[in-house]
Amino acid sequence: MFFDFSSAFNTIQPRLLRDKLLRMGVEPGLVTWIMDYLTERPQFVKLGNLTSEAVVSSIGAPQGTVLSPVLFTLYTTDFNSETCHMQKFSDDTAIVGCIRDGQEGEYRCLEEDFVGWCRANQLQLNTTKTKEMVVDFRRTAPPLVPVTINGENVDTFCTYKYLGLHLDNKLDWSTNSDALYRKGQSRLYFRRRLRSFSVCNRLLLMLYQSVMASVLFCAVDCCGGSTRKRDIGRLDRLMRKAGSVVDMELESLTTVAGEDPEQAALHTGQ
Repeated sequence: MFFDFSSAFNTIQPRLLRDKLLRMGVEPGLVTWIMDYLTERPQFVKLGNLTSEAVVSSIGAPQGTVLSPVLFTLYTTDFNSETCHMQKFSDDTAIVGCIRDGQEGEYRCLEEDFVGWCRANQLQLNTTKTKEMVVDFRRTAPPLVPVTINGENVDTFCTYKYLGLHLDNKLDWSTNSDALYRKGQSRLYFRRRLRSFSVCNRLLLMLYQSVMASVLFCAVDCCGGSTRKRDIGRLDRLMRKAGSVVDMELESLTTVAGEDPEQAALHTGQ
């Protein structure tokens, strides 16, 4: 289950956040500084020589700041599960449950508890963007009973893009490989254009590592060993073309996927 929050950072309640930070043992002086940062923020709109009246806001965190995702992570850190796996990255939250013999009680109870916790913490869930994906390898799967949140059924999807990775309910990475290939091709075009302007190889290599390799090798230790040979071949050819732009041989997807996780992390820039 992939949960989507409505305006996540804008719904942080400073009072609740303050209490949670103090329970975590954060220094009171730092908590006071964060509260001063979040409360009584004057906001106005300026267009040319016209300025609107100022409105004071004491809810949420300013958008586009480095601190907002950190504060939201701390705000939601007190909800966890010992039965199902919870994956949190800023405002992207996923619940992964293993259901055996049709026993869905723990999974559905956790979802209900999470919805109740969101309500208590004044976090609004966007039901239309919250999705469920069921991985079932049985030949004949039983009909699914939809999950209901706030009176609305959650849609079930065969594929879902989560943190840049295209997940498939059959654990087939073809969709993800196709997306990587298209993105890699478009970025390879810009590198070729830069080379036509006589940009030095050092800068081209830096560009490759930052905007191309970081995409192609994203989660390679997860999907690299299960990707089809046809898809790996396409991506490897793409990387050979990238190597020809900088006049050097670049490591292939096969090589990086076969390395240990620490080495793979160095190549992905994680």
